[in-house]
This record gives sequence, C-alpha cells and structure tokens, in this order.
Amino acid sequence: MQQKLFPKVCVGVIIYNNDNKIFLAQSHKWHDSWCVPGGHLEWGETLEQCAKREIKEETNLEIEQLELVCTQEAIFSSEFHEKRHFIFFDYCAKLKSGNIKLNDELKNSLWIDPKEALKLKLNSFTKKLIEEFVKKKCL
Repeated sequence: MQQKLFPKVCVGVIIYNNDNKIFLAQSHKWHDSWCVPGGHLEWGETLEQCAKREIKEETNLEIEQLELVCTQEAIFSSEFHEKRHFIFFDYCAKLKSGNIKLNDELKNSLWIDPKEALKLKLNSFTKKLIEEFVKKKCL
C-alpha cells in the first residue's frame, strides 16, 4: 500500500531588534538565498512553541512578542531543494536575548533594514513575508 503524503506545516519568523533591523541568513535548502529562520511544527506543539524552538535551534536567539504576519503555501516550489508541499505560518518577533550561533542549516547571517533586505537574493516566500512585514509596520 502506498504511503499517503500530507503538506508540512512550518513557521518562519522575522526577528527584529531595537535598531529596527531584521535578521536574515542564507540557507542551502533554499539554494543559498537569504531567508528567515523557521521549520516544521512537531506533533503536540503549538505554532508559538514551534517558532521559539526553531529560532533557538537555528540561531541560538530567544524571541518575544510573536505576531502573525501572513500565511503562505508552497507546492513543489523549485526554490526549495526537495519536492515538498509546505503551509507557512509567518511571524515577526522581537529579539529578547542571545548571541548568534547558527546551526548547520544556516550560514552568513546579518541584521539589515527591511527595505534594504528586499534588494537581496531572497526566495519568493521570504520576499512576500518582508513586504507584508513592512506594509503592516510591524516595527
């Protein structure tokens, strides 16, 4: 019997600091485009718990004041390194504490003005998230 496949629920988080800059890093999973940290929702975990856990795992940062910015769907996007169907819950959150220590999923992090970030090589999902973040004036 063939295994049923289901979409993966994921979170992405724009982290902003007191200087009104956002955190981005490059990901090999997204062909080295700049993106926000995030990942898969685990069984029994809330979206907020997932966001905080993924940020800690990928960046060593702690966040607070989590706010939903938008939702997106990626079905077999060529921008991702594997054929996947994702449902993204995209948030913004204020940096609470921590020193950046990237895990093996991310490289070359930076803090950047959100409007300047739109000039970088971004995947389309990160670009839309940043545009929504700027439009909603989340800072």
